[in-house]
Amino acid sequence: MRCCWTVTTMPLLLYTYLATEILAPFFASFLIINAILFLGRLVPLLNVIFDFGIPAGDFFRLCAYMLPKLMMFSIPMASMTAVIVAITRMVNDKEIMALKASGIGLLRLLPPVLVIALTTSLLTYFSAVTLIPQGTLAMKTLFLQMAKEKIDKGIQAGQFSEGLANVVLYIKAVDQETRQWQGVYVSDLRHGDTPLTIVAKTGSLATQPENMLITLTLTDGTLHRASGDITQTIRFDRYQINLPIKTPAEIAGTSVTEVGKNGLNQRQLLEQAASHGPKSSLGLSMLIEYHTRMALPAGGLILTILGLPLAILALPGRRPLGVPLGLLFFVLYYILFTAGRASTESGQLPVALGIWLPNILLAFFTALLTRQVANETAPLFLARFGEPVLALLARLPGSKAGGKQR
Repeated sequence: MRCCWTVTTMPLLLYTYLATEILAPFFASFLIINAILFLGRLVPLLNVIFDFGIPAGDFFRLCAYMLPKLMMFSIPMASMTAVIVAITRMVNDKEIMALKASGIGLLRLLPPVLVIALTTSLLTYFSAVTLIPQGTLAMKTLFLQMAKEKIDKGIQAGQFSEGLANVVLYIKAVDQETRQWQGVYVSDLRHGDTPLTIVAKTGSLATQPENMLITLTLTDGTLHRASGDITQTIRFDRYQINLPIKTPAEIAGTSVTEVGKNGLNQRQLLEQAASHGPKSSLGLSMLIEYHTRMALPAGGLILTILGLPLAILALPGRRPLGVPLGLLFFVLYYILFTAGRASTESGQLPVALGIWLPNILLAFFTALLTRQVANETAPLFLARFGEPVLALLARLPGSKAGGKQR
């Protein structure tokens, strides 16, 4: 009875130990990678902060809305890095050697790695199909609200406002509680030779997040239009003007004046592709986005599993090459993915094949490498490229990658 208990408990203890060893570097890598990626988007974000005078609360909200886009890349990279770092430490501390001596090979170490790989892949997928559309819409809504507040606060009673492109606005008074304008005069010069002059009793600003517009609503007034020798006067009870915004049209490289494909969920992407036709440029773009949101999480799953055999790989008498090889394959995968995406955009490959081909190639290589490492057969590429990589790493200051194990 005691023997059976030991046999059934041993894998659970081993899997728990491996999982805890992997999770610590995962969270550390996730924070570091996100910080690095966010720094690349910080400069254009600072321009928006200075233009709008964004308070700290709204700034952190903008950062949170941008995070899902970064997680598409940070989660797979952090997951693969965590597996490599954890297993490499176990190799250096002779723990993997002790497990092999106990009859526990690489395949017995796969279950906890598979669970972590599947979990991080699902998190990436959830971020891609749910958080990115919601974050995109929320960011644009917040931007419009800030633009409205900037315009609203910048308009002073008894003064002409020229903060809007080709639109001059004058109000007689402002209700401080409702922010409703009294005695509104608008000169709309956006129509070239036919300017509009509008006089209204009251007016107010409102946002339309679904259409990404800031709208000026006027009530009880008259509209005057002049074209050559012809003048026209129209009396209205309610009139709306979509106001132009002179503020930045992008936040960190993302358009804030239109929803675009980033704001659509998977079902909406397919509907848009079918509506415009899969062969049209817009329909093709929607299909590419649809497959990309599924292919990248699947690629992260494969990369995480690949980290296990890469961490154990080593030339005779040398330290493991998991970290440099992991970085190499991660970059290589995204190069192949970018090339496949470009091939689909140019029409050289079907969308599904171009987007999923890097995953197919990576999965085949991962299965082959895992089998070779499990059988303790040195892969051919390691013999050819291992020494040059070690020679390069040995030149780095403080590097011990080229040293022999002691």
